[in-house]
Amino acid sequence: MPFFTPEKIEKQLAEIESAIYRDIKPIPGFKFQEGPGGEATPVCAAAPDYDDADWADFQVGDTWGGYDVTAWFRARVTIPETWRDQRLYLRFLVGPRDGGGSTAETMLYVNGEPLQALDVWHEEVWLPPETMQAGELHLALKAWSGVLEIPARRRFKLAQLILVDEASENLYHISRVLLQAIGELDENELRRMYLLQALNDSYGCIDFSQAKSPDFYASVRPALAVLQEHLSGMVGAEGTMKPRVSAVGHAHIDLAWLWRLRHSREKAARTFTTALHLMRQYPEYRFTHSSPQLFKFLKEDYPDIFALVKERIKAGQWEVTGGMWVESDVNIPNGESLARQFLLGQLYLREEFGVTCRLLWLPDVFGYSWALPQIARQSGIDYFLTSKISWNQFNRFPYDTFRWRGIDGTELLTYFITTPAEDLSHYTYNGQLSPQDVKGTWDLYNQKATNHELLTLFGWGDGGGGPTKEMLESGRVLKDLPGFPLLRQELAEQFFERLARRLPQDKLPVWDGELYLELHRGTYTSQAYNKRANRRAEVLYHNAEWLSAVASVLTKENVYPAASLREGWELLLLNQFHDILPGSSIREVYEDSRRDYDCIQEIGNAALFAAQQRLQGCMALDSPSVVAYNGLSWPRDGLVYLPLTGDGDMGTADESKAATVQMVEEDGEQKALFYVAEVPALGYAAYPRTHTPPHPLTITRTHHENQFFRLTLNQRGQLTSVWDKRRQR
Repeated sequence: MPFFTPEKIEKQLAEIESAIYRDIKPIPGFKFQEGPGGEATPVCAAAPDYDDADWADFQVGDTWGGYDVTAWFRARVTIPETWRDQRLYLRFLVGPRDGGGSTAETMLYVNGEPLQALDVWHEEVWLPPETMQAGELHLALKAWSGVLEIPARRRFKLAQLILVDEASENLYHISRVLLQAIGELDENELRRMYLLQALNDSYGCIDFSQAKSPDFYASVRPALAVLQEHLSGMVGAEGTMKPRVSAVGHAHIDLAWLWRLRHSREKAARTFTTALHLMRQYPEYRFTHSSPQLFKFLKEDYPDIFALVKERIKAGQWEVTGGMWVESDVNIPNGESLARQFLLGQLYLREEFGVTCRLLWLPDVFGYSWALPQIARQSGIDYFLTSKISWNQFNRFPYDTFRWRGIDGTELLTYFITTPAEDLSHYTYNGQLSPQDVKGTWDLYNQKATNHELLTLFGWGDGGGGPTKEMLESGRVLKDLPGFPLLRQELAEQFFERLARRLPQDKLPVWDGELYLELHRGTYTSQAYNKRANRRAEVLYHNAEWLSAVASVLTKENVYPAASLREGWELLLLNQFHDILPGSSIREVYEDSRRDYDCIQEIGNAALFAAQQRLQGCMALDSPSVVAYNGLSWPRDGLVYLPLTGDGDMGTADESKAATVQMVEEDGEQKALFYVAEVPALGYAAYPRTHTPPHPLTITRTHHENQFFRLTLNQRGQLTSVWDKRRQR
């Protein structure tokens, strides 16, 4: 075989690719309207009978957009009669990467129904037969200009209706993957020779004398048959002595990061619509998603898409997993927040889908608390998946499959994804199901003697998008290709269940301690306002809940505010997402989260105040009193601030509870600092008020004074003078 065969095939492959489009009908113009953030036009603009008479005319090649602009484009397209029983695509470049670092993201509606998203990875859209029955397509595109590295204006560059040659397309995808596979094998590999021979024999059937001629297209079909015959003969040729890789499609969607939360709601709708459309074309395709919060948003924003997702979940083609409300940071939230992540996450999955998941899915979180295994196992979780620790700056983690032992001895079966990133510097959860990815997943795995069944995740992510048809075509070719692991698409929890059965616990090493990430420094300290607001909210909701529970018991009234507290908790848990609470998002995200924390405080304070009012209504108090509540599980003494009333009633008549009161100034407001003693655990104590003038106390940055001393400090906080008022010196 000539040494230049791979290069020759590569050039011929380009000719085959150009022949996939047998004919093209341009779509020249649209009706057009745009507005900031997508708020100008409702979703019903997708309906075929929507009145767009007052919209502007827009020609392909014109510009639109700006910062965070949503635009609608509407058009009617007649399908040529001879095309109506053929394979047709729509292709759009609504806002390509020209003059910016990102592209527009678009939802395509055909005849009023969402069909697929359009983005940098999904430019083509297959038209199902039922969309073509009327001979005319009504198109509506809801396009978002973006907020990340955007040009001043985006150019709508291309809109086409395309007649596709199926044989050329199939031959192209198989050849493309085989050529990539050949590049991964050693030049002296016999299997490489077989793959080259298969391509060479196939391409020898093609009439390349005139591309896209009738003779060319007539020769493609026998060439495809020859190549498929070669591949069929290779199936099982290597027997069972091959590792196995399970492939799981997914789309990592950061709820906020380089975009805001409201953008992610739309990203989820677009990504899920694309997944649904691809499932129809590739029945073997399996897709996984891990965020109940995004499912809830989808149900609110796009109930029709949500209903279709539920159908796929019921059919076993779409997996819901993860267990947590969002893919939360697990270092900064307290233990109760982590428990609530699982509680509300699992509860939503059971209520909406009838599912209880067993897999903790956190591929992108910045390190993992030693307390996590205990909390996860008590929430029904048995397995843990991540890839993030491979991002370590200095040390490679010693294991890829192990038992992670938590602080109380609880263990989770843990698996690290080993799919190589493009630059091979770390593992990635955004694989492409290419030959390099599938082979690299096995090559990089460091426990081959223990385990030969591995997992890879594929699909564009971070900003969503998910798998592409190119990835799914690659999966078909790599299913049992010589020189590569066996490849099967399946659900993630199916893989873990089999892994747990195959690998007894005594065969796996143990990691006892925190999973620390040697990267992303500063996530404990940046955006300090958010971190303080999170902790204040955690304390507030603890107090609101236990006081509401006590009030319901003591008053014998079923008035526990479960619905409002759940609403507040969901918002609090949402803001614990791993790019919000750690502080790694853009400025606008933190402007939004401040408003969220205000809402969280409002809900919590309302529940707390209502509980206190009900409790005080059933207290047998003989006189006006100060009531101190202790939300901790042990008795405590301490200081509390009280508003300073005009009558000076600040003391206590109970000598056994003698109180010390001092007057202080805080933010320009006079308050009394009140000492309380012996408040019982998760209880309260009442202190009858008497007319006891408070001890005068003044505290400022440079001046401290009471009835005994006056202290002066300089700007560095150093003591510069002490005046004894009693001795006047």
